[in-house]
Amino acid sequence: MNTKNYQSIILILILGTVTVSGCTYLTGTTATINKTSTGGNFENEWVKFQYPPELVILDQSNSTQCKLEIYNSSTPNIENMVGEVFYCKSNRTDLSCFTKRKSITIADKPGIKIEDGLQVCSYVFLNSEYIDVKTMIVNFDAQKYRDAYQKVADTVVVKKISS
Repeated sequence: MNTKNYQSIILILILGTVTVSGCTYLTGTTATINKTSTGGNFENEWVKFQYPPELVILDQSNSTQCKLEIYNSSTPNIENMVGEVFYCKSNRTDLSCFTKRKSITIADKPGIKIEDGLQVCSYVFLNSEYIDVKTMIVNFDAQKYRDAYQKVADTVVVKKISS
């Protein structure tokens, strides 16, 4: 197996973990704050944006990471989860191997958007590095919540980037 195939397999495994875990365990930190937001406007020390008012945001961010989960109910469980916004580190070079990627700009930052019919996911690069890039991920259920993704993507403002 050549290096490129090996890197692609590792990336797929990491992206699967990122989608499920929101990078919580990858960064070695866990959230200490659990606040909810309703009403269509969200803001914390990391980001601010608008979202459909029928959704509920669970803010699990802390002083070292941004981690938001978005639900279609006030009961935060996996069945009700429709999206997430979080920061982690990525590798631009590995992300370039996705054939269905589209170059985008969100919050005046470059990134890529990947859609597969089930999810719509954007990787927004918060610095100019290529390895260990500080990245904001905006990930939503594409079947029912594509409009919610678009509202967040169109209105998000990055307030803080982790050091």
